Amino acid sequence: MAATSFRKADFDAEVLWICVPDGEIRAVAEAIATRRGDLRGQVVLHSSGALTVAALEAAKRAGARVGSVAPVFSFPTQEPTPLDGVLFAVEAAPGLRRKLASLVKSLGGQPFTISSDKKVFYHAAATMASPLVVSALHAAVSTAKLAGLASPHAEAVVAVLATATMRNYFENGKERSFSGAFARGDVATVALHLEAVLAHPTLSGVYMALARHAAVSLPVRKRREFEQLLRIDTGEFRA
Repeated sequence: MAATSFRKADFDAEVLWICVPDGEIRAVAEAIATRRGDLRGQVVLHSSGALTVAALEAAKRAGARVGSVAPVFSFPTQEPTPLDGVLFAVEAAPGLRRKLASLVKSLGGQPFTISSDKKVFYHAAATMASPLVVSALHAAVSTAKLAGLASPHAEAVVAVLATATMRNYFENGKERSFSGAFARGDVATVALHLEAVLAHPTLSGVYMALARHAAVSLPVRKRREFEQLLRIDTGEFRA
C-alpha cells in the first residue's frame, strides 16, 4: 500500500492508528474528526503509553470507538523494528479489547490490558526501565571517569557489573542479585562515596536517589544506620 500525506488521506480505514508525539495526539484526533465528520464504524487508536483514551475525545464524539495500543519496547532510532514477541499495553472498553488484542497478535505482539486510571504508573515504570536505565548507566560511567579511567575502561567496568546484575535480577530475584556495600551493611564505605560525589551535584543526586530506594526496599544490613546516613528531607548526608 502506498503512503500518502496527512492532507491527502481519506481516513476511511476501519482502524486509524495515530502514531505521533504525545503532545500532538489531541490535535490529530480533532483534525481527523473534522475531516471525516462521521467516524461511526471506525476505530481510532493512539500509541501513547502515558496518555489515556481521553486524548481521543474528538474522535469519540464523532462516533468512533477509541483505544490505545502502546508497545513495551525501546525505539531509539527510526529504523524498522520487528515486533515479534513485543508486549503491547491495550487500553480500551471491554467490547473493543478483543479486536485490539487480535490486531496486536497479527503483528506478532503479545497484548495485555491496562486500565486508564492507573496507566501513568505503567508508563513511569517503562521510563524507569529503559531511558532512565540509560541515564543511570551513563552516570555510573561518568563516575568511573572521575577515578581517572579513560572512556573505554570506564564503560568496561560498568558493562561487566551491569550486565551480570541485570541477568541475576531477572533470573534470581532481588535478594540473590543484590550485593556490595549496602548488602554487607558497610555504612562507612557508602559515607565515603557520598563525600566523594558531593562535589558533583547531578551525580550525587543520582547516587542518593538510588541509595535511598535501596535502603528502604532491598535486603540491606544495618538498615537503620543507612536510614540515618541518607537524609530523606535533603540532598545532604550525615555520618
